[in-house]
Formats: sequence, structure tokens, C-alpha cells
Amino acid sequence: MIFVRICFVLIFITLFATVLVLDNHLTGKSPWHNFESSTKQRIDGIPFCEYDRSTSLLRERSNSLSDFAFLAVGFYMLVQAIEGQQKTRAKNTILSLINGLANCAHAIGSWLNHACRCQLGHRLDLTGMWLIIAFISFYSLIRHANIKTFLFTLIFMVNGFILWIMSDIYYPQSYDNEEKILTTILIVIFALSECFHLRSKSITAKQLKWFGLGALSLIIGVVSGQLDASKIVCWPHSWFQLHAVWHMCAACSVLAIYEYFRADTSFISKKIEHLT
Repeated sequence: MIFVRICFVLIFITLFATVLVLDNHLTGKSPWHNFESSTKQRIDGIPFCEYDRSTSLLRERSNSLSDFAFLAVGFYMLVQAIEGQQKTRAKNTILSLINGLANCAHAIGSWLNHACRCQLGHRLDLTGMWLIIAFISFYSLIRHANIKTFLFTLIFMVNGFILWIMSDIYYPQSYDNEEKILTTILIVIFALSECFHLRSKSITAKQLKWFGLGALSLIIGVVSGQLDASKIVCWPHSWFQLHAVWHMCAACSVLAIYEYFRADTSFISKKIEHLT
């Protein structure tokens, strides 16, 4: 419905504008001084190129603002969930609702991580990122099974709690070790699951397009993030930051895989409760 879409667009614009206004208003009045730092090192602790505006609301301006890409993706999924419920009550909203909420939560966590460079934001960022990838991997594994919404939600929440406990790590060790290892494992699980599904069904041209776009976006994002972290390509005071490019590419990849799942019609006749 057009009304729902307009509401989400207005909310998005309002939030983005509010952050910009507050960042300008609070220059020299950082609200983050009492928050625990996300690094135990005084030098080279944060693995990002962008200059630290330590007295501002947005300590990493471009990196934090680029996290609105995840919020846009989350809002898009929530719109699909709401419109899907209006079209038919038979469709459940695991793919759109829970996935959308996870992306919105990650947007907030990642924004806070780069805005405050604090451990709370870092943990929320890590947990949100892992949750999104875990959702994609888990949904790939179970989408051909008749699983109830309540059970899926319960498992997802328990998984979130476990990931929150695991996120209690600091830069730069987290960026070099635990963060990448778990992320890689979850992506491999998704890839293996999809390869298994492809043995019993053919992939449509529409699915192939979305999968290809998702893979390409992820590759570009990973390369950009690594160039930023290694400072090979680095302009600290520029609005253009490669870590921000990583954020936007990652959000595009998540959106592409979401559309890839939605384009799969091979199991419509199985009366699966979570079809959206």
C-alpha cells in the first residue's frame, strides 16, 4: 500500500536529517565520553581509515551515515511484510518481518559503533551482522521444511543471545580473528546449503540474477573493506571512505539474497507457513 511506503520513507528521511542536525549542533559536545572504548590500544586500535572526530556526535561521519543503507533495506523488508499480510493471511512473515527487524537492529548497532567508537556499539554491530548472516544461512537450510513461526523465532532469539555473548571482544583483535572467522563459516554454510538445494531443483533466471548481484556486491564490499583496513587506499578527512562502501555493498548483497529467496517458487505448493 502506498500509505505504508510513504510512512517508512518519511521516517527514514526524518531520522537521517535528525542525525545530521544533531551532529552539527553537538560539535565540541560529544555525548560519548563516558562510554567504554571499543579498543584496548591507544595507537592503531581502530582498523578504519576515517579520521576520528572525537568531539562530535559522529566520530566517523561517513562510516556511520552509510549504515543507513542497512536501515533502508530493513524498512523495505518491513514494507513487504506489512503488504504481504494485507494481501493474504495465509502468508507468514519470517523472511520479511524477522529479517527486516534484524537489519534495522544491525543498522542501529553499526551506526552506534562508528558514531561513538564505544564497546556497546561494537558489540551491537557484531551481533547484528552475525544475526543477519545467520538468518540467511538458517533460512536457506530450513525453507523447504514445514517449520512453525514460533519455533523459528525462538531459535533465532536464542541464537542472538549466544552471538551477543560472543561479541564481547575488542578491536583490533575482533576485526582480525573472531569476526571474520564466524562470518566466513556462516557464509560457507549458506553456500553449501544452496548447492544442496540445486541438486533437487533448477534455479530460475530471476534467482540467478539476484544471486549474482548479491555475490558481486559482497566481493566489491569485502575488497573495499580490506583496502580501508590496511590503509592501502586511505583519505582520512574525505567524505569518501572505503569502509562506507563496504557498508553499502553489504546492504545491497543482503537485499539481493532476500530477493533471491522471494523469487524461489519451487515450494509454493508445500503450504510452508513462512512463505512470503
